[in-house]
Amino acid sequence: MTDKILKALAIAFMTCSAVGTTLAADSSPKFPIQPVKIVVPYTPGGISDLMGRSLATYLEKKWGQPVIIENKPGASEAVGASYVAKSKPDGYTILLASDTAFLVNPFLKKSLNYNPETDFEPIIRMAEGYMTFLVVRADLKIGTLKELLDKAQKNPGQVTYGSEAVGSPAEFRMRILGDLTGGYKMNHIPYNGMGPIISDMLGGRVDSAWLPTHLAKQQIESKAMVPLATNGNKRNWLFPDVPSLTDLGYANAGLTFKIMLAAPAGTPKPIVNQIANDIREIVKDPAFDEKHIHTNGYMAIADTPEEFRDYLKTARPFLQQVIKDAGFEPQ
Repeated sequence: MTDKILKALAIAFMTCSAVGTTLAADSSPKFPIQPVKIVVPYTPGGISDLMGRSLATYLEKKWGQPVIIENKPGASEAVGASYVAKSKPDGYTILLASDTAFLVNPFLKKSLNYNPETDFEPIIRMAEGYMTFLVVRADLKIGTLKELLDKAQKNPGQVTYGSEAVGSPAEFRMRILGDLTGGYKMNHIPYNGMGPIISDMLGGRVDSAWLPTHLAKQQIESKAMVPLATNGNKRNWLFPDVPSLTDLGYANAGLTFKIMLAAPAGTPKPIVNQIANDIREIVKDPAFDEKHIHTNGYMAIADTPEEFRDYLKTARPFLQQVIKDAGFEPQ
């Protein structure tokens, strides 16, 4: 075989390989080519819903496709989580939820119709909740956390607090506070979102609640509610006179939960990575962070799917112990 023939064959082989590579690249699935649904397991108006809608607006611009928020409240995020877990694993239905759905529910519920450890592909931890306010109705004439705890101690079961779900950060904080202060008895009233809690507080049916900054601000400024503390170890810049739980000596009660996104198990890794990268780019945008995360009392995280998965493995035994220490009984 002559050199010319060998050279011609080599060129032909390289050309075919290049064409094959191009066709393979061109045949890879594009995402998204249709509307994407983000399922929020709460009623409209809460922080998860607001962050989801803000994120959806930015994703629509980036993807050129509608991004729809679908609220599926109920059963401490389990209704929405179960719906997504059973959805087609193609990236077009994803869940925006908290530690409750991904970590806590198995320890609180005797039966759960999804498995947090096997039914999801972690996408990204979007943000962590700081600076929520413990508020009480103004007509109760309570001005400090100590006064609230004393009232609860003297009137077992009569002082109420509302939270967005059983096993929510608010319930954890109140249970831990109870454990740290001699086991006071407060009556927990769980809801499916923050809006109904505020309505019932204003209507005199609930005494207290933990509210995120964007919801607490209006109630505090109108003097309808009195702030007693913030969670975590820092004071909120909007109301710097309100002490943190750390200031008051209850650092262990300042538990924070995260807002996280996941897809059904089996969703192709390239799609999971693309969604994670696109959301990370949005969350790290200083303008988005300031307007939609920081102002609402949250801190941006924006990690990778692998870091999210590692967090779940680390946090699961920790929260299991917290749940045990707080005296929760599976329902």
